[in-house]
Amino acid sequence: MIALAFRELWHGGRQHTSSLLVAFITSVFATMMIEMDIVLRVQSVGGQFIKHGYVVLLLDVLDVLFFFVAVFVACIVTANTFGIIMAGRAKHIALMRLLGASAGTLRGAIAIEGAVVGFVGAAVGLVVGLVVTQISYGALVTSGTFVNTPISTLSPLLVAPVIVGVVSTTGAAWFGSRKILGVSPIEATGATQEPRIVAVSEMPKRLRTLIIASFFGGIALLIAGVAIGLKTPFGLLVAAPGGALSFVGFVLGSTFFIPVLLKAAGRLTGSSTPSVLASANAQRYPARSARSTIGLVIGVTLVTMFSVAGQSFLTQTSVVVAAAASADAADADGDRAFLQLTMGILTVLIGFSLVIAAIGLVNSLSLSVIQRRREIGLLRALGFTKQQVRMMILAESIQLTVVGAATGLVLGIFYGWAGVLAAIASNHHIGGFFWPTIPGWIIISIVAGAIVLAIVSSAVPARSAVRVSPVRALAIE
Repeated sequence: MIALAFRELWHGGRQHTSSLLVAFITSVFATMMIEMDIVLRVQSVGGQFIKHGYVVLLLDVLDVLFFFVAVFVACIVTANTFGIIMAGRAKHIALMRLLGASAGTLRGAIAIEGAVVGFVGAAVGLVVGLVVTQISYGALVTSGTFVNTPISTLSPLLVAPVIVGVVSTTGAAWFGSRKILGVSPIEATGATQEPRIVAVSEMPKRLRTLIIASFFGGIALLIAGVAIGLKTPFGLLVAAPGGALSFVGFVLGSTFFIPVLLKAAGRLTGSSTPSVLASANAQRYPARSARSTIGLVIGVTLVTMFSVAGQSFLTQTSVVVAAAASADAADADGDRAFLQLTMGILTVLIGFSLVIAAIGLVNSLSLSVIQRRREIGLLRALGFTKQQVRMMILAESIQLTVVGAATGLVLGIFYGWAGVLAAIASNHHIGGFFWPTIPGWIIISIVAGAIVLAIVSSAVPARSAVRVSPVRALAIE
């Protein structure tokens, strides 16, 4: 089993590039979040940046939240990416089954592959994250932004990115191979095609129950957390798991509503033949479409959520800072500067999630093209030009990015608003309920980024699609 796993890694290591990158970036993301919280808490006390006890308490709550977000991102994104890889290897796995390999042996070998990929990516990410944090901290001290306060950035929590990387990729590999290896060898040969479930009623009862329970149960927890947050900032510790649980339900049920959104988005790319075919692909293979889009939804949701929460936080806490200004103007200026710096660092860190989403989208489109080589060859044989193939893939990429960006914006605004309400609404200077502050730059940036991502992410798959001649493509089984 171990020998089989390492042989696959040695001969087919390139197929794990995207998973390795995701594990690496997620580990850097988690490490820098943990380090950021340590630095900010030490600076807030030792550096005399913040004397307001409420903000110090809030930073303690954010410590737990940052770690929770890092773990959540690692599990969701890595599982999604590894699931895509397993779908692409279905033919090879089926061949191994036909040659006599047992399902247990192959699943164990795939799990070991996941563990190795997760460990290597997470370990390297941990080191890089520590180095970047130390360099950034030194630069901030030199510039005078931070005071030179003795600080130890080594924390027991730093083992978490590595552990999460190994556990999440191992689990993702195991569950991602379940449908392929849990059937007979002959059936496994046919499992290379995506499922064509088109109605919720066709979903397995257990999965349907899980989705409904996760989504609505999470929403209930989120509302309860906001209600608790009107009395204490610890409501955030209830709202955060609720938001994550509801989002898990959203992700699990994405197969059934994302294709509908993609069909609506198809109208944006016109009525040409390439555009119509691109839209039809989403309807034929909803699972593939959902996998391709959900990574971007996760990234945009996180960026928007923290941007809205951060801007709302700064807007509302300006009341707290203003109240403190009557006692000590210097302390108030320090509070304001520190809060702005905190939000700036947070925005940079959350940007990692968009990089992960971009990797996932390119990987998803590339796999889609590989699985449709015979179909594309048939289109070429019927008269489709190389340019039309490129336009079809570009149209598909545009539809994916539009739906992912729009859905992420809506979810991010909602979750960000709920989170900041749960965190700070209990402060007596704020006075409870308030509406979110939505920064205009986030909408402009996401729209512009979606356009660029659509073009860039379609380039590699399009080049791969037109490289194979129609005759060779038609010969592919």
